[in-house]
Amino acid sequence: MVHAFGTPKRHPQSGVFFLRKRVPDRLRKAVGKREIKISLRTRDPDIARIRHLEELLRIEQSFARFDGVVVRPDGSPVAYLEIKASRGPIPTLARPERPSSPPAVIPEIPTAVSLIGLFESYAEEAQLSPATVKRWAPLIARFTVHLGHDDARVVSRDDVIAWKDSLLKEDIANLTVRDAYLASVRATLEFGVDQGKLVSNPASGVRVRVRKALQEREKGFDVTEAATILAATKQKASPNAAEETAAARRWVPWICAYTGARVNEITALTGRDFITCDGIPMIRIRAQNSKTRKFREVPVHSHLAEQGLLDYAKSRGARPLFYDPARGRGGKTSNPHFKKVGERLASWVRGLGIDARVAPNHGWRHRFTSVARFIGMPEDVRHAIQGHTSTKVADKYGDTWPQVFQREIEKLPRYLIKPIEKPYQKADTSKP
Repeated sequence: MVHAFGTPKRHPQSGVFFLRKRVPDRLRKAVGKREIKISLRTRDPDIARIRHLEELLRIEQSFARFDGVVVRPDGSPVAYLEIKASRGPIPTLARPERPSSPPAVIPEIPTAVSLIGLFESYAEEAQLSPATVKRWAPLIARFTVHLGHDDARVVSRDDVIAWKDSLLKEDIANLTVRDAYLASVRATLEFGVDQGKLVSNPASGVRVRVRKALQEREKGFDVTEAATILAATKQKASPNAAEETAAARRWVPWICAYTGARVNEITALTGRDFITCDGIPMIRIRAQNSKTRKFREVPVHSHLAEQGLLDYAKSRGARPLFYDPARGRGGKTSNPHFKKVGERLASWVRGLGIDARVAPNHGWRHRFTSVARFIGMPEDVRHAIQGHTSTKVADKYGDTWPQVFQREIEKLPRYLIKPIEKPYQKADTSKP
């Protein structure tokens, strides 16, 4: 009789699965062993489970031959203990014929599955952003160099762990190994499993321990840093600076301060993204430029309108506000113009002497959150304005009207900054 099957065991050194089965006391003398061990000849857990079941069935059939299994006239098996307890002769009845179960089918795996080809298919189907493809493609290629081959079919868990360890020995940050190197390989192999090209994902469950970074100050700009940046935006730009470059320095920090938006959501704006809803001037942040891939509309604070932001936006028409595609050198989809604007703006802010422990652009997003809490802005409204995804089911009910957004935005205290009266000076971005 077949009893509880159990699960295959993995050898701690080799990683190969094996079967371990205790021999019943009544058969130990006949079998000559207390325990049976059989290698399943695979490191793959799915294949190991199939082979484990097959071997168990063979062992139980062997035990039955030793036992002399018999059946009653109705076809039900007579248990071993019943036979031992009976005082009469053991009946010798034929086992009834039963339909045989179909043999277990082990999935057929192609002779070779290209890792690089698998990633390309994954990137296309998942519609990964150009920036992600640019970042991950070299990492997949580097993994194949480490392996010495490009066949995803023969990649083992040990291979992935060995690669992880080698990267850490190169002093690559644990966070980078986890969120870039391993993440790219894990996602690619998981796609192979989904497509039926691989039986399992050997990178699944391989983790890198990341020590929590020290935080020695607040994440947002303090009032002095905010004033320094906003005052610098009113300095006269270099006569050699392009109109869009000067506009980016003049307006992007102010817009971020009054909206809490991500910098690349703002640097991608065009004149057409400034709209009016119910008589309220709004900035429409497009889904393609949002991290959440969802559009939102944020009111323009009256202080921005008074400074002339709406006039500048109108003057641009359908053109981008902060860069000129015709003047660029052909920005790639993996590194678009508006992203370069954000990077150059960050370098400019660093040159103002702002604490390096604060993100030069993202610091506005943190400061907006702090100020919003201070004025008592409702959490769901704040999340909607900043484009955060709420985890509360209640926040998914109803709509937040433009009037509600405007009411809360206008509660934000104004940044009353005087321009710095000094000629333009090129910021020194060199390291001290």
